[in-house]
This record gives sequence, C-alpha cells and structure tokens, in this order.
Amino acid sequence: MNRIRQDNRDRIILASVFTVVGVLYALISLVNHYLFKTYALDLGLYTHAMYDYTHFRVDDCSMFKAVPQSILSDHFDLYLIILSPLIHVFGSYTLLIVQIAAVLLGGWGVFKLLRLYSDDFWLPLLAAVAFWFSFGIIHAIAFDYHSNVLAAMMLPWLLYFLKKRQFGLSSLMVVLFVIGKENMSLWLFFIVIGLMWDYRKDKTALWHLAGYAVFSLAYFFIVNMIVMPKLGGSGGGFARYSYLGDNYLEIAGTLLTHPKLTLNILFTSTIGMEEFVGMGGKPNYTVLTTIANPKYAGIKEEFYWCALATGLIFTVLKPNYLFMLLPLFGQKMIANQPNFWGISFQYSVEFMPVLVIASFLVIFRLRKQFWRMMLAVSLLISIVLTTFYTIGVPKSRVFVDQLCVYQGRHYRQKDFDVRYAYELIRMIPDEASVCAAPVFVPHLAMRDEIKDFSIMRKVDTDYVLITDFYFGYEREGVLVLKNRAEYETVATDGTIYLLRRIVP
Repeated sequence: MNRIRQDNRDRIILASVFTVVGVLYALISLVNHYLFKTYALDLGLYTHAMYDYTHFRVDDCSMFKAVPQSILSDHFDLYLIILSPLIHVFGSYTLLIVQIAAVLLGGWGVFKLLRLYSDDFWLPLLAAVAFWFSFGIIHAIAFDYHSNVLAAMMLPWLLYFLKKRQFGLSSLMVVLFVIGKENMSLWLFFIVIGLMWDYRKDKTALWHLAGYAVFSLAYFFIVNMIVMPKLGGSGGGFARYSYLGDNYLEIAGTLLTHPKLTLNILFTSTIGMEEFVGMGGKPNYTVLTTIANPKYAGIKEEFYWCALATGLIFTVLKPNYLFMLLPLFGQKMIANQPNFWGISFQYSVEFMPVLVIASFLVIFRLRKQFWRMMLAVSLLISIVLTTFYTIGVPKSRVFVDQLCVYQGRHYRQKDFDVRYAYELIRMIPDEASVCAAPVFVPHLAMRDEIKDFSIMRKVDTDYVLITDFYFGYEREGVLVLKNRAEYETVATDGTIYLLRRIVP
C-alpha cells in the first residue's frame, strides 16, 4: 500500500513539474508568436513549406531567394512533411506547439533513462528539471522553430530503448533522428561510436550500434554529397564551412592535417577567413591561422564557460560522452557566422541532453546518497544561474524581449499595435500574394505566395504589409519599394501599412 501511495505521489510531482515547464515554454514561445516576435526565417519559411506539402508541392524558397530552389536542397528536413497536416489544426502556431511538446518529451526521456540507473525518484527528476531549464533549451524555445531541436530530443529515448534492449524502438529513434536535418546523421555517428564503450560487453547491442554507425554515416554522405546537390544546392549550412574546402571530405581533411588552424578556429573569430582562400588555387592556411576579428572576441569563450557550468565539467569524466560532442563543437565553432558561436538561438540545443545525462551518470557513481544529492542540486543551481546569465548579460547577441518572461516587456510589442496588425491581416484575401515585414510573414505563410520584404530586391505581390521603417528600406543600395506608385494604401495607423497593388 505504501508503495502504491509513493508511486502516485511521484506521478503527481512529475506531472506538476511537467505542467509548470509546459506553461513556462508557452509563455515564452506562444506569447512571442502572438506578439509578432517570430520571423520569416525560420518560422515563416517552415510554416509555408508545410502548407506547400499539404498541397503536394515542395517549397521553392521564393520567400527569400530570387532563384527558385528546393527547400530540401537548403536543409534536408523530412519532419516538415510528416508534421504538415497539423497546420489544419493549429495554424501558424503548429511548429511552436510541436517543438514545446518535443522538448517536454525529451526531458521525460531524460527522467526515464536515469531511472534505469537509480531507484531514487528525486535525482532523475532533478536531471529532467536541469535539462528543461538549461540555456540551450530556453534559447531554442524563444527563437522560432528548428528541426534540430526535435532531433536532439530523440537522444534520451534512443539511450533509454538501448538500455532496455528494445532494439526495434531504438532503431526507430535512429531513423527519426537522421531525417530531422542533413547534419544530424553525422552527430548520430559519433553518438553510437561513443555508446560502444558502454556496451562493449554486450554483443547484441554492439551489432546494433555498428549497424547504426554504418547507416548514419552512409545517410550523411548520400544526402549531403549526392541528394542535395542533385536537388540544386549543397545545403544552406555548407556555405558556413566552405572556406575550408569544396565538400565535407575536404573540410575534414583540412582540419585533420592543419591542427594549428583547427585549434585557432575553435577559440578565435573566423570572420574574414574566406577572403584568404584560393590564393594560387590553394587555400593559404598560414594566413588563415593569423586572422582574428576583435569585434567578436569572447563569444566562443563565453559558450565554453556556460557549457562547463551546465555539465561539461562532469562530462569530461565520461570521455565517451565527451566524444559525442566533437561534431557539435565543430559545426558550431568552425562556422564563419558569429551567431553560431555563442550561447543564443538554437545553436546550443544539441549539447544539452549529452551534458545533463553524462553529468548525472557521473554523479551516480558516488556511493553515498547525500553527496549525490548535493552535487545534483549544485548542478541544477549552476544550470539555472547560467541560463539567467545568458538572458541578462551575455556577450553573444540575444533577443532579451523574447526571453525575459519575468519582465513586463516580454508581454508587449513596442513597435506597433498588435491588435491593429491582426485587423490588417484579416483584411488580406487568402488567395492573394503578399510581401510582408519579417515579423508578419509567419502569420501569413499559409498561402500560395508569401515573401519576406527584408530579403526582396523589388516588390510585385498583390498586397504589402509593412511598418513605416520599411518605406525607406534598401537592398544592395536600391530602394525595395521603388514602385510605390503602383500601390494604394488600404489601411494604416501611421505605424503599420497595408498596401494593395493597383497597377497589374
């Protein structure tokens, strides 16, 4: 009877924490969307892609590209196909709701996994809470939707099903993992290689892990070096690393054969490096290793310190889990765009399940429950404080208004009247083509043609929805709305303008 009561108590506690975290995420993500703090890139693009999929079309990226290009050649993301029917239920909020649900389930997976290593209820619960409140998760929730968030949430469940020896379900997790994005399969390769150490005495598990390794590596090269180029591109992400080679094999060769370059890249700015590539037909790596832009000093170091405070310091004591992080450090720090290096946006989310799970597995090695609990609580406090730091005073670029749910400014749109914006959106016919400011695009994406005003070189749609800022907006030195005479003002409050084309 006591055991039944305890189980019921544990379920109530877990459900209560689950609910609190879910409400917090909704206050971050859904409030941001309602207040027009989400953007054309990437929520608008992905919502429009789902709309196209429901009409049996593949999005051509015309929202932000002058030349049509399959969205699958930009990012090979199959989740959007699977999720697309949901837009008929949840509309423009669909991907945000799915992302919240995925992160909640990811934290539950952390809890379930660690319960397999401990009879204690509280330590796995602390791990789940630490995961849910880690800076990589919070920042990802606050910035639109991204499929790598969903893919990362598969990891705790993959580990759980492997530990339970439910290989059919672990294989399903592998498939769901790799189809999320073109780079996920490479990360999975490092994950399963790292896991081989934990299962070195289990021949059945080793065979499955070996199969996963072969599958993930083959998937990576087939998708990135055959499928995506055939679709018209090498992937939107490849350009970030192209200063090191013409394909992924060349990039890997450069990093392995030039250790000084690799070490410099991991800790210094890569801005400007691409300008020095191709001297005499060959990259000049001597020059590359000397380039550093002081404007971005400290951003990479800030991430390392935050990662240490979020569990990296424990993960060092579990080297096979540290090995799993190698491709994540690579894709993050080698990129030639500063947004990738720091603590913000969705570019840290993959680290969180590895850091938290590895840290608690190390903590479980302690024999005395008292010290286990002390370390677990200390780590949780460290993670929460680190998250607050990344919101309040980071060196990296962050959108504080999207994150600070504990401040009134999070619940206000300072640039225009939200209610009036919705009135104007309702005035636009569903069948009309629209060019809109980035914050309006996600709300208008469920139509045949929608374009991001800030990316366009000229406007030729039926309707235009912009704020007063964009009347003087130039793209490559040319006024975007240079054909203003072709449009009449349908409605305005002096801040937001709805224009309709009168000249065919």
